[in-house]
Amino acid sequence: MKIKEQLLYGIADTRGDGLVCILSVRLKDIQATHVFLVRGKQSYEQCRAAVKMAEVQQKTGVRITEFSDFSANPKDEEALKGKQLLLEKKPDVIIAIGGGSVMDMAKLIRHYAAEQGYYVPLWAIPTTAGTGAEATHFAVVYKEGVKHSVEAEDILPDAAILYPPFTYHNGAYLTACTGFDALAQAIEAYWNPKATEESRQYSIRAINLIYRQLPQCIAHPAETTLRDELAQGAYWAGRAINITKTTAPHAFSYVFTSKYGYPHGHAVALTFPFFMRLNGTADLQELLGFTAENAVQQMETYLLSIGLSVQLHDTVDVRGALQAVNLQRLANNPVPVTEEIKSDLAIYLENHKQ
Repeated sequence: MKIKEQLLYGIADTRGDGLVCILSVRLKDIQATHVFLVRGKQSYEQCRAAVKMAEVQQKTGVRITEFSDFSANPKDEEALKGKQLLLEKKPDVIIAIGGGSVMDMAKLIRHYAAEQGYYVPLWAIPTTAGTGAEATHFAVVYKEGVKHSVEAEDILPDAAILYPPFTYHNGAYLTACTGFDALAQAIEAYWNPKATEESRQYSIRAINLIYRQLPQCIAHPAETTLRDELAQGAYWAGRAINITKTTAPHAFSYVFTSKYGYPHGHAVALTFPFFMRLNGTADLQELLGFTAENAVQQMETYLLSIGLSVQLHDTVDVRGALQAVNLQRLANNPVPVTEEIKSDLAIYLENHKQ
């Protein structure tokens, strides 16, 4: 199976029942009678996705099997449990509605089922503007407490449907974490040695939809136009890293999440100013309005403007954390991360301890 070059991309009509219509039509197109719904818990209700899916069910008559029995950081055993339920129910389609963890769980369930010969379409509807997981062929899973990235052709969703109102309820910190994750993906894809003309176009598009809008959205959370743009930007950032993958800031972020509890986007932000100076190119600095000599301070100021502290908890074992780096993602960095650079990064982080 070839990785799809284009995903279904549409912003469902936010003025009425556009999402309900899109899903109803798509379900009828594939003659679906049974949906396997992977969803969040409280967020599913809070963003009113539950209401929309009830309308879809009423309109189409489909049966829905729900799966939400998994952690915020999805565990391998939870994905295997979901796979087993999927194989028992044998639905016509998987619909994932939620943030990055929900997307990852749905992608893993489909992947594990496909390994056993059962392949079912996967449609992804994000409720956060950040991870871009609706547009990538990799997923994160925790095995025995260690964060892993799984990559496969059948992990890529068959459809990505954006419905920005699902993101309107998100608070400032969640908006900042997910929004910066998307921005970091776009920037990392831009400076990535695997960048192509196509991925660069996606990166620039994402940066133009996120970089200036994110601080404004934090300051004016009710401005729905800003949230619409963030949702689109996150999608295009996902499209970019689907080609290039991420680089050092993501590689070093994993342990800050798994061991120290930083949400993913905040964990990425901790080392980003350091790598902004190390990896930043002149054209990228110009795109962001940075200068090479002040890139660290300018990125730190940006992070503070969206409410993400660059200060580390004093309990963090910096050097131990840096040794737990994801080597696969680190290998993508445009500047080889030598032991000397790791030492400089350790000093930078130590100087930012509370």
